[in-house]
Amino acid sequence: MSVEQVKIGDLLASNYAKSVESVSFEYFPPKTDAGDAALINKLPDFKAQKPVFVDFTWGAGGSTSDKTTKLCMIAKEHGFVVNMHLTCTNMDEGMVKDALDFCKANDIKNILALRGDPPAGQEWKASAEGFTCALDLVKYIRANYGDFFSVGVAGYPEGHPNAIGDSDLITPENFEKEMVYLKEKIDAGAEYIITQLFYDVDIFLNWVKECKQRGINVPIVPGIMIAGAHGGFQRMTTLCKTYVPKEISAKFDELKDDEDAFKQYSVQTAVDIIKKVRESGIVHAHFYTLNQTFLTFECMKKLGIYQ
Repeated sequence: MSVEQVKIGDLLASNYAKSVESVSFEYFPPKTDAGDAALINKLPDFKAQKPVFVDFTWGAGGSTSDKTTKLCMIAKEHGFVVNMHLTCTNMDEGMVKDALDFCKANDIKNILALRGDPPAGQEWKASAEGFTCALDLVKYIRANYGDFFSVGVAGYPEGHPNAIGDSDLITPENFEKEMVYLKEKIDAGAEYIITQLFYDVDIFLNWVKECKQRGINVPIVPGIMIAGAHGGFQRMTTLCKTYVPKEISAKFDELKDDEDAFKQYSVQTAVDIIKKVRESGIVHAHFYTLNQTFLTFECMKKLGIYQ
């Protein structure tokens, strides 16, 4: 049964003010009909965990636009509050407006505004409407749709991969540019921040402190990814240029050929991260589920929040 689509920014702000622990789940549109069916069949299991919201990613260049919007509608019918990712570059003219018009017509009130990456084999390019970054999209939404949408943006505690470049860590100069840009997105009307995955909690907490010092006071949602295999762990941390503390990296390497032990350690690592983050007062965890229940639910069981 469909439920009222309330604004995520308001929900998160209320939960944070009351120190109410909560979770949300992220999915990607599968490439096959069988994958679609498998994900849809898992939705009741995810719904039982009472997430504040669920969100669906938007393929590079709008490549999954039809499937993303379809899955958002199905999730609505299952009783979820839905948050739809929307990118704005490497897209055909009119796609951004069409997507936002669709969401408004179907009472989908939450949008995660992103720049987006180019499709495989293509170079990055601005859209025909002149969108060059997420800030442009936030401004466009507010100018054309007022306060209908609760708009979120991405946050990068270690810096955006493009800002890190070929270095292991972001330079102070680029970090400053990143923080100024994040503040601009918030000032333009973004109401919450969902972060890139991270393994070093101190880096995350120092970044949160920087946000507060700069007047970024919207809810910050830590993104949690639980790797199920060594190959996936390496791919994601390399793609995102994620710093992994030596003891964690070494343990993952040690367990790479023991699938069960690897998963157990991966789950425990996520548990430790979430506990430390919650001690700081940030009471929400956003799970990058990779469309699977097991690792996320095992983590929630260890945290004592599985229902």
